[in-house]
Amino acid sequence: MRPGVVPPFGWVGHIPFAYLAVDLLRPASVVELGTHSGNSYLAMCQAVRALDLATRCCAVDTWQGDAHASRYGEQVFQALRARHDPRYGDFSRLIRSSFDDALEHFPDRSIDLLHIDGLHTYEAVRHDFETWLPKLSDRAVVLLHDTAAEGQGFGVHAFFEELTKRYPCFGFNHSHGLGVVAVGTNVPEPFVGFMQRAQANPSAFRAFFEAQAANLVDANGHVQGNAYEPQAVVCHLYYRRADESYDDARKVSVKVDASHGTLDVSFLLPQGVLPDYLRIDPADCPGVYGFQQVRLRVGGGSCDKLLDRLRERLGHVEGELLQRMGMQSLCIASFGNDPYVEFEVGTALAGAAENEALEVTARVDYELVINEPSVHRLMERHALVDMREQARSRVDVQNFARDVSKQFAEMNAALSQVSSKLNQASSKLNQMEQFMHRSLWRKMWLQLRKRGD
Repeated sequence: MRPGVVPPFGWVGHIPFAYLAVDLLRPASVVELGTHSGNSYLAMCQAVRALDLATRCCAVDTWQGDAHASRYGEQVFQALRARHDPRYGDFSRLIRSSFDDALEHFPDRSIDLLHIDGLHTYEAVRHDFETWLPKLSDRAVVLLHDTAAEGQGFGVHAFFEELTKRYPCFGFNHSHGLGVVAVGTNVPEPFVGFMQRAQANPSAFRAFFEAQAANLVDANGHVQGNAYEPQAVVCHLYYRRADESYDDARKVSVKVDASHGTLDVSFLLPQGVLPDYLRIDPADCPGVYGFQQVRLRVGGGSCDKLLDRLRERLGHVEGELLQRMGMQSLCIASFGNDPYVEFEVGTALAGAAENEALEVTARVDYELVINEPSVHRLMERHALVDMREQARSRVDVQNFARDVSKQFAEMNAALSQVSSKLNQASSKLNQMEQFMHRSLWRKMWLQLRKRGD
């Protein structure tokens, strides 16, 4: 069997063992806590299907991310559903919930294989293990990911070390580490035999599974061969006020069919949101992307216009700006996985109704979309990697120049204000001088008149 995997690839190296674990255990129930894009979970489902087992599988996740998996958007869950439902929907389900809230879905002593891959602090992994322990059967085995990861708050290794004093355990060191814990008192004999042999000769067993992992992913995290399963292209729109930074909480994502070339991609922002800046991320992969126009439309019609002077409104750009005919057309070539362009829109939305929803429609040219990892590696191995670094340097210079220009504009505005105030003060001094001059002459005239009398 060969899996189809998608980013992130941190768990991919353990898929050969996941196949074996399902084969040796023949579990009645498999539960995973923390699924993300689904590489580990779908591998276990794939084994269940291949072995024609009567196993019920469940994946539990909020699909919002955390401090260690990073935050991510709705597109991750939708992409997983698109891969999962048609293949395994007859015996597997995705439960969108916190781990604690999902406990009610499972009877006590019902789970034979539990994979814990949630938040990786010591307190979090210990809490997950202990709260789900009553749900485990007497045949149960628990897998803990990231037992070899340290720093940045990771504490799975410390908790796994504690478990080795209570249960038969074995640990793999590759792909961030995987702890295998035989919790049940009646674990199936084939799996017990594996554990005994692995504990007796750990170096040989680790070397064997590391070699198997190398068929799927190399030491640098690059997927090998044809294991990568291409994903749909997702276009993101980030929005922010002038005093805010970009955040996944202020993002709208749309899945697009980039094979069509030029698309009008529409995003509906939450009601009442009128941003100062928009950032369009056409895809999560390198490529060449054009931007023909951006239309802003506020629900009630208080604003419906094409965003004019796109080049003049440009903010930060991730990619190399290419020359194109016409001021209303932009094009970037990006050698990284996060191409984007930013536009200032606050002035264009001035006067728009604040209680309506803003719809943004961007016309995007998908001239070249590079979403195949082998092509990424080809780029890195040849001179294009220098072009990528050069593009990043140019982007830094462009962004620095824009920042400096903005600062100069602010300084000029401040100097204009100071100049205006100085002119006002000078005018008042002239008025005072003229007043004093007239007063002096009047006083002298009165004195002369008095003498004349």
